[in-house]
This record gives sequence, C-alpha cells and structure tokens, in this order.
Amino acid sequence: MKAIFISSILSCILLTVICSDVLDYSGADFDDRVAEHDAILVEFFAPWCGHCKRLAPEYEKAATTLKKADPPIPLAKVDCTSDDGKETCSKYGVSGYPTLKIFRSGEFSSEYNGPRDADGIIKYMKAQVGPSSKELQTLEDAEKALKDDVIVIGYFSDESSKLKEEFLKAADKLRESVSFAHTSSKDILDKYGYSDDVVLFRPKKFWSKFEPKEVKFTGAVEKSEITEFIKDN
Repeated sequence: MKAIFISSILSCILLTVICSDVLDYSGADFDDRVAEHDAILVEFFAPWCGHCKRLAPEYEKAATTLKKADPPIPLAKVDCTSDDGKETCSKYGVSGYPTLKIFRSGEFSSEYNGPRDADGIIKYMKAQVGPSSKELQTLEDAEKALKDDVIVIGYFSDESSKLKEEFLKAADKLRESVSFAHTSSKDILDKYGYSDDVVLFRPKKFWSKFEPKEVKFTGAVEKSEITEFIKDN
C-alpha cells in the first residue's frame, strides 16, 4: 500500500513537470532559445527560495493562459543553481530570487516590474506585446501624436536604416514610461523638416524660453545612446 502511495505521488510530480507550460531554459543554449521569441518573460530562480515557491503556481497559471493568447506570450524559467543556469544568471546580473526579465528577439529588453499574481502577470505581459512605437502614416496622425505629454518620434527616409533599428530597440526598452512613434511618410518628413532624425517633444506645459520644446538626438547610433538621450531630456 505504501509503495502504491509513493508511486502515485511520484507520478503526480512527474506529470506536473511534463505538463508544465513554463519553458525550462536552464541549459547552455539559453541565448538561442530566447532568440526564438519576439517577446518572452524569464524567471531566474533558486529551488530553495521561498518567494520562488510562492510565485511558482501563479507563474504556471499565467503561462497556461498566455500560451493561448493571440499572439502567444511564452514564460520561461532558469534554475540559477544548475551548472549552466549559474552562468546564465551571472551573465544577466541576477543577484536575488526570483528575478524576472523581459527579452525581445534574443536581447534583454527590460526588468519585469509588474505584479506577482497570475492575473497581474497576464495583464502586464499582454501590454508588452505589439509594437512599442506607433507608425504615423498621415499628417493627421502626426498632429495627434504631438498631443501626448512626452513623445519621441523617429523620422526615417530609409526604412531599413540602422538608426530606425536602434530607435525601435530603445522604444521596446522604455515603452512603459515614454510614448514612441515613427514615420517614413514623405508628407510628414517634408512638413516637419526632419530626415533620419530622432526627436523628443516636450509637453506644452513645459515650454519656456529656457527649454526648447523639441530636442534632436545627435549621439552615436546605438540603443544605449538613444535611451540615455531620452532619460536626460
């Protein structure tokens, strides 16, 4: 009887592991695995961590729901006590457990600063999918965009430019705190006089003779430089 009971417990544990909708990325191929997804939430954890144990069922529920979302949003985990997991956690600066980070197209995008319950995780991550920068196609679109409190607009005559690529990466990183838009419309470029430029527009309430209402980015064409420019201004 005891043997049957133990066997049943082991079967339940095994079934839970097999049926988990949380992807286990604790292996040496972490970077390759996250690169398979446009956006993914990763939990860095330790098996002995009490906070991780409390998060686990909520994280699992969220993973099951988000797996069925349109588009699907995968949730993964990395065991920071495993051999390969230690290296991954060190690479991404994990110093406490659980640590949650959002990756986009294989690159670290931002820390997860949302709730730790299933409903909260679902809502937060659904807000993370889709474009972080709105495409402006008409002059009317451009005029409406400038009514935001603070907005950063990329003007690109070349849609495949390096500047546009880095701008969109910066938009992904700061999407929670700043509004972004971009355009390649000739009408908009001509009207506003920008071409292959990134411009930060301050809200009208902050306009003064001491602060320009708009500031053009002039730094190196790198995500980090654009991000710092936005934070500084």
